[in-house]
Amino acid sequence: MKIKGFRLSDETQTQIAWLAKRKGVTATDIVRMAVAEMFQQEIARLPRFRLREQVLYLNDQPVVFCTDRLLTELPETFLLQLEHGTADPMETMIYLIFTIARIGEPVQIDEQALNDLIGWSLPSLKGDQDEGRG
Repeated sequence: MKIKGFRLSDETQTQIAWLAKRKGVTATDIVRMAVAEMFQQEIARLPRFRLREQVLYLNDQPVVFCTDRLLTELPETFLLQLEHGTADPMETMIYLIFTIARIGEPVQIDEQALNDLIGWSLPSLKGDQDEGRG
């Protein structure tokens, strides 16, 4: 991919040239390495679910205490993604909400921890009716 009209300050160009010479690579390689490093740092900041011993952790905070039935309802590939911490956080939340609603089994959720970690509130999973619905 070429980026046309891309302009760097003189200071940034000097820094890239110095790094390229020091490492024995091209300026393009330095930019690639910098972008790759920033990308990895950003990925590391994303919320990450991980499943350990029937507890689903979000960024090392226990948030969902899974029942045997809930775990048996989840596909094996999804469970593996949760165990390895590679499941997409939004997909995980949506999948859990629908699975919990479908099986109708109470699941212990630390809603406050989830809200604190991801910055938005979950809909009630306790069967409460929304306001305005009759």
